[in-house]
Amino acid sequence: MGEMKSAFEKALEKAERLGKLSPTEMRERNEAEYAPIGRALAERYLGHGDKRILKEEVRRYGIDEQAIVMGAALSRLVAAIDLASYEITGKALNGLLTLKGKGRIGEINERIKSLLGEFQDVQQKEYEGEKERIEKGERELLHQLRISGSAVGAINLKASETWETISQELYSQFNERLGALKRELLSLLEES
Repeated sequence: MGEMKSAFEKALEKAERLGKLSPTEMRERNEAEYAPIGRALAERYLGHGDKRILKEEVRRYGIDEQAIVMGAALSRLVAAIDLASYEITGKALNGLLTLKGKGRIGEINERIKSLLGEFQDVQQKEYEGEKERIEKGERELLHQLRISGSAVGAINLKASETWETISQELYSQFNERLGALKRELLSLLEES
């Protein structure tokens, strides 16, 4: 018990020597404490999609803490924007508009939606254009493996390696453009 008391006393002495935190240290401490809260709020919002709850949760904090919570939430929402998940991307875009309003953010939001629509159209056209070729290749492969007749049902073309390669090329092309829009969005959010 004596050792614990002396360790406690040492800690108190050290704390007294250090004194109060500098403004920079205080800001870093607040950032470390409240940024995870903002990311968690955004993550929960992406799960349920209720904009009112997102806004109310952010407003629960004081002005300084609110800025940190909102900044972290906004960053997480921007990170959630992805070509692979239209539902999550839609929620993320709506969350950004809820927290920051329209204006320039609304403009970038519309450009992102347009890019996602374009991606879906190009992906569908590519799929329709390559469908027969991929199906023929998959059937030939199955025939070489001596699998034919009633053993072969419908072929899942989207699971084929050929479609995977085509799909990855499309993702790569469109991800570059999406990345540029996300960087523009983050830059705009940092300014405000």
